[in-house]
Amino acid sequence: MENYFNPDLKKSIGSNFLVKDINIEDKHVRLIIWDIAGDQQFAKLRSIYFQGSNGTIGVYDVTDKQSLLKLPGWISSIKKAVKKAIPMLLIGNKVDLERQVSKTEAEDMASRLSCTYLETSAKTGKNVEDAFKKLAMLCLESILK
Repeated sequence: MENYFNPDLKKSIGSNFLVKDINIEDKHVRLIIWDIAGDQQFAKLRSIYFQGSNGTIGVYDVTDKQSLLKLPGWISSIKKAVKKAIPMLLIGNKVDLERQVSKTEAEDMASRLSCTYLETSAKTGKNVEDAFKKLAMLCLESILK
C-alpha cells in the first residue's frame, strides 16, 4: 500500500482499514480497503465488513496451498453479504518465493469463482500497484453501468 515492504509486519488481527487514492482515466477513485483477518474466530464479524462493498480482493499465499483452498468459502460469504455482483480479484502473493500452487491451478480457481486473477509480491512490489489500479478500474466500470 505504501510502496515499501516491512519484513516485521504481522498478520492482521481482527481488521484494519487503509485508504488508497488512484486516478483512472482522469477520474479520482478512493479505495477504502478493509484488511480482515482470516482466523476462524473472526468469521462472524466478516459479513459486517462485507456489506456495502463495491469490490473485493481475496489474497492467498502461493507458498501455501491451504490459503488458496480457503478462498471459495470467503467468496461465498462475500456474495451472501453483499447481495449484488461486485468486481472480485483473486491475488496470488509471494511470487518471489518457491511456489506450491501453480499459476494454472490458481487461474482455474479464479475462473470458477468469477474472479479476475493477478499475481503479486509485496516484498518486491511486483504488480501491487497494478492490483489496486485493476480493482479501482473494475469498481468504476461497475458503478458506471
